[in-house]
Amino acid sequence: MTGIANQYALAVFSLAKQEKREIEFLTILENFTGGVDEETQKFFAHPKISKLDKKEMLEKVLQDKLLLNFLKVLVDNDRIFLVQAVALEYKNILNELNKLMNVVVISSNPLSKANLDKISKKLKSTYDRKIEIKEEIDKSIIGGFRIEFEGNIIDETINKQLEDIKSSLID
Repeated sequence: MTGIANQYALAVFSLAKQEKREIEFLTILENFTGGVDEETQKFFAHPKISKLDKKEMLEKVLQDKLLLNFLKVLVDNDRIFLVQAVALEYKNILNELNKLMNVVVISSNPLSKANLDKISKKLKSTYDRKIEIKEEIDKSIIGGFRIEFEGNIIDETINKQLEDIKSSLID
């Protein structure tokens, strides 16, 4: 479904770009998806609720015309369930355009600003992109850190080193 979500994201991104609202629309889209609870999902997924009723409900709660029209298209095509995937794809498109890479650094304790700066500087020079780091704490890590970005993992944890040693002893 990611391919379909990407197509919708590209379409709505081009409309937002025409209006010079690419960043603003991302915020609006993320606010909408963040507010979608289980009850709302059930409403939109219910087969006995007409598309017209679903679109009328959207008209009552949304002020942004671009978001409203976009969600109506998703309702018309029975794809409203894709809205969160579309929001993620939209953000990826915007990040790519702005040469921004979101990076998650995982360690057992918070890293110093100096270490985070080193990681950021190295990734920036390697990938020629702006780096945005989010730190996560994982107490199962004995020491070191793991970096995750765009499907890549750089694992510099002691856990990984021990796993590699164990694997080499078994072979």
